[in-house]
Amino acid sequence: NLSSYSTERHCLCVKVTPNKAQQWKRYLYMRDNWAADIHLNMKAFFFLLASCLLCTVLSASYRAKDKANQYGGLRQHQSSRIMADEDLSTDGMQENADPEAPTDNLLTAGMVFDRITISGGKPSRPNAPFPADVAPSTPNTWKLVGKLDMSDPFQQCPASLTKIPSPRATCGKTTGASCNGFAVPTSGVSYNTVCGRFRAYQVGTPDAFANYHGGYNIEGPYVDGISITYGAPGRRQHIFTYAAGVVESANGIYTCPCSGGKTPPAFVASDYYCESGNSGPHSARFFHEDLLWDGQQCGGQEATCCSQPNLPWFCKTFSTPISGDMEVRLCTDDDLQNENIALEYFELYIK
Repeated sequence: NLSSYSTERHCLCVKVTPNKAQQWKRYLYMRDNWAADIHLNMKAFFFLLASCLLCTVLSASYRAKDKANQYGGLRQHQSSRIMADEDLSTDGMQENADPEAPTDNLLTAGMVFDRITISGGKPSRPNAPFPADVAPSTPNTWKLVGKLDMSDPFQQCPASLTKIPSPRATCGKTTGASCNGFAVPTSGVSYNTVCGRFRAYQVGTPDAFANYHGGYNIEGPYVDGISITYGAPGRRQHIFTYAAGVVESANGIYTCPCSGGKTPPAFVASDYYCESGNSGPHSARFFHEDLLWDGQQCGGQEATCCSQPNLPWFCKTFSTPISGDMEVRLCTDDDLQNENIALEYFELYIK
């Protein structure tokens, strides 16, 4: 099929059939455009990849927003009348600013609380009605400042505490013969009334207020239980105490005061609740079958321990307004193998 050949132009003329011409044209196109095709395909690939990443980020953001709305929705509580407890002097009160104090901020602990306002109805209070003494009346009366709910699988314990996964998801102490605590920020809001409730379980053999008579004061583990205070370390002022006795069915110095145990310190006075979760002999186990300070299962000698009408809620009113943060501490005076306090839930309000 060779038709001509020129040595001057070095041209080769080939006679081809129509099919071969089409194949040759396709080859030349592919040779000249393969780089452009690859570039276009790469652009499409990266566009799809970026779209997928954007969808993933937006989905995670919406899930986080939904979670915040579910567990951190701003809540409003109102009040018409408040219980009046003994006035507590605020002399020497300062905000907890000691960087070496065994506390951490609720914000970093992953807890649900409202630092600005409360809206959206009454506070959540599963299995326990808010006392009639603080029934709703006017808006924006109460401010939720701290909450922990270990029934939420995403809830974290404060950094100073450790998670106890079973038999109940709770937060316990990390060191023996001490108090492990965390700060409850009030955002500089002035208040003169504190209300709240705590749910916890007895682990081992707590001694109620026997620790105080062994030489401890408010700065240390004066109680086997939970201490709520305000003021800097060295100048702590008492708000309320939840104490745990060793057993409920016997008298002794390590039981609750209502069972014949040691009396609370003067700085505690009557601002405390005490109960034991153990209806049997001494044991180092987790007494998950008897929730403390709920007004239930108070047998034997401690029947009068559950006579307070507002259990598990407490309210404390001060004669002078307070503006400093509060502090919650879990305290025991013995090794963790012998005793611990397992915190499951709490919520604190100020007004």
